[in-house]
Amino acid sequence: MTTLPELQNAMPKIFHMLFIVAAVTAVAIADVCLKKAAADGSWVLTLKSPWMVGAILLYLFQIIFFTYLFRSGKELSLVGSLQTILYALVILGAGIFLFQESLSKLQLTGVLLALTGVILINVK
Repeated sequence: MTTLPELQNAMPKIFHMLFIVAAVTAVAIADVCLKKAAADGSWVLTLKSPWMVGAILLYLFQIIFFTYLFRSGKELSLVGSLQTILYALVILGAGIFLFQESLSKLQLTGVLLALTGVILINVK
């Protein structure tokens, strides 16, 4: 059974993990917004697109969250590794489900190897 002090010690870790997930999700969704904005055809239409506005706002959100995490003492290697894994998963999902992109078996193998590498780099 978890005691109250143990729960209180775990709360900042959970809070920081949620911030990492929120920041990474924001930047991944911002990239999807950029792709949608770029589909308008011209630079002028792309820059005026509501998708572009959404991307900029999400990038700002992400900067604020990552700045908070680094100011609170989180290690760059931990945040960067989690960012890499989560970003890859969100972007792959968006590419496959929103843009009907596909991955070859070789590309899928590469993704799995890259994710495995990021995990192994952080094993202590």
